[in-house]
Amino acid sequence: MHLGIRIGVFDSGVGGLTVLKSLQQTFPEAHFVYYADSNRAPYGTLDTETIWRYSARIVNYLLDREVDLIVVGCNTVTTEVIERLRANYAVPFVGIEPAIKPAAQSSSSKCIGILATERTLNSIGYTRTRDQYASECKVIERVGVGLVEEIEKGIIESAALNALVESFVIDFEEQSIDTLVLGCTHYVLIRSLFSRCFKNPITLMDANEAVAQRAFNLATPVKQVQQMVECYTSGSTQLLRRIIDHLEINAVTKIEQLEL
Repeated sequence: MHLGIRIGVFDSGVGGLTVLKSLQQTFPEAHFVYYADSNRAPYGTLDTETIWRYSARIVNYLLDREVDLIVVGCNTVTTEVIERLRANYAVPFVGIEPAIKPAAQSSSSKCIGILATERTLNSIGYTRTRDQYASECKVIERVGVGLVEEIEKGIIESAALNALVESFVIDFEEQSIDTLVLGCTHYVLIRSLFSRCFKNPITLMDANEAVAQRAFNLATPVKQVQQMVECYTSGSTQLLRRIIDHLEINAVTKIEQLEL
């Protein structure tokens, strides 16, 4: 079944475009409005009230664009303020969390790695999910220091980014993990880089498909929606376009700089 619907998606930067890619496969007839707050990325270093203020500005804009559902493509916003967003706005919200449950279920060695921001790893929601679904696993948690900042430069194959990824991979391989959760949507952009750097077989997992399915379950179809993707950023439109091309996102009708 195809759904005609207007969906807003936002992230602290370009990482949420990986979520948009999954959503577009689930909603082939949707009208998407995407906002990347790259000028203020990463959100993980900000206090909760600042994250709320930035998120509320973006949500207000998306609602002005008459979206029917909003997907939060940022783990930090999800863990810090999504319940507050739900309490203050009538539109349905879909958040994103690291894919701990499927990783724990699929791991044969029961030794999994979680790569995420410090804010995500320290959050109550993450801890609760880990303790509930990965209690029988050895969980190796690492903060992806520097990854978001390098990815936001838009050079996916840079030497600096490759060196960063290799340093994390060496650490995880020393811990003998067989499954790695990419716990930030930015990291999904360099999934292939992680795959190449691991010497031993590894399963890489992210939550994007689960988010798209959750959005599908909550969606109410509307009529007369033209398939298109509008993309806005507080940062560089060249960066946004580069990542859009890298992900091969189709039906993009607009890429504009917009400060909210």
